[in-house]
Amino acid sequence: MPAGLDTGDLIDRRYRLDRRCHTVGDRELWRATDEVLDRSVAVHLLAARTRSDAKALAAAAGRAGSVPDARWVRVLDVGTLPVGRKVTVWIVSEWVEGQTLTALVRREPLRDAVATHLVASCAQAVAAAQATGAHHGRLHPDEVLIPLDGHPRLTGLETHESLSADEMYDDVLGLGALLFAAVTGRWPLRGWHGLPPVGRGDGRHPRTQRRSVSKGVDEITATALDGGFPDARALVKALAQLPQTPLVGAVEEADPRVRERWHRIAWWVLPPVLVAGVGVAAWTAGSDLGRVPGADRATSATFPQSHGRGGNGTRLVWSTPPHATSFDPDGNGTEDPGGVGLAVDDDPSTLWSTDVYRGSPRFGGLKDGVGLLVDLGRAKTVDTARLLLSATGADIELRAGPNPPATATDLRLVAGRNATPTSLTLRLAAPVRARYWLVWITSLPRTGSDNYSLGIAEFTLLH
Repeated sequence: MPAGLDTGDLIDRRYRLDRRCHTVGDRELWRATDEVLDRSVAVHLLAARTRSDAKALAAAAGRAGSVPDARWVRVLDVGTLPVGRKVTVWIVSEWVEGQTLTALVRREPLRDAVATHLVASCAQAVAAAQATGAHHGRLHPDEVLIPLDGHPRLTGLETHESLSADEMYDDVLGLGALLFAAVTGRWPLRGWHGLPPVGRGDGRHPRTQRRSVSKGVDEITATALDGGFPDARALVKALAQLPQTPLVGAVEEADPRVRERWHRIAWWVLPPVLVAGVGVAAWTAGSDLGRVPGADRATSATFPQSHGRGGNGTRLVWSTPPHATSFDPDGNGTEDPGGVGLAVDDDPSTLWSTDVYRGSPRFGGLKDGVGLLVDLGRAKTVDTARLLLSATGADIELRAGPNPPATATDLRLVAGRNATPTSLTLRLAAPVRARYWLVWITSLPRTGSDNYSLGIAEFTLLH
């Protein structure tokens, strides 16, 4: 844990840490309160290897904060905390409510005009950064946040190169890949796995994935991915020649009842895009720490509070959210790894989601299942599990055991149900004492014409 900080601690005698949202290695993302201005902010804590690394990272965050374009999530403050021979860098930025482009296109790709407008806005932000000499180096859909107003916000400017040892690439190439992902739901570049990879074709022309993509969008995407635009401004000019519809504009074309729902709950982009609900995320430099899938609308199901009782005398077996990881032994090892904590955060408006699979509810024939693995830290007795799911119709097993599993069958099957409702209670035949608990999904519900996925908004274990 960077600097050994915990809930309630103050950074720079100003920023109170309220809730740890995510941890990846030596990096943490917190929701915090600026006690001077009485507002929510995002705080990243990053353990630097050396003081030189810490200085470089702080300088990168400072450069990001100097870019004037409001489409970049603003860096508000930056500093360091000495911890023995190491240094923790802290970066404070805006707290932004919204969901990622990843979550948006997982459910269904965007219409051409909506995707063009969205990526054009991102390209304008990149052009503004390039004018100051700043760059990103690793744009992908997790770096694009879509707030409720439909205007995209970007994160990770300048700092990704300091944060990541992954392969970097030109920002115009990244913009081309964003456009490809927006209209296909697939990612054409290496090194990021938040969306399925290109399934066929050359990985440059989105029409090889979806024949409905227009020739204009197809040609501009391929040109960007081939390095045919000298800078982001040239890409902006090319996109300006194509039809564009803002996300808000797409809503305004809808039935008045849909517009009313926009104002009351969330927002909708008419078919082929249906975005169900509102995700809440903190987005700032290096957003791998705050990757959040889109959250489905909260259902009427009632879940116990973290420190309260669950009815009938039951109580949650944890007082603070446990460590959760995605479990994908038949795939690349992870399934939306950045969002897993949202399934155990006592907030039914956020969720962890599987990837989207096509062709079959059995994961497109690619694997036997995926799951959510919870480590309680030590063995605890459980007699009831509750799940709040994004859709009906999944097949789910609950498995438990004393040791971390390599495969699902390493853990004992203790409960299960097919064709699940959205609010599911699993009562064990007898209490089970175990440290590791796995929600193992063996069949997915349909979420589109030929798409299958499932989100877990809440998972609780009770005794």
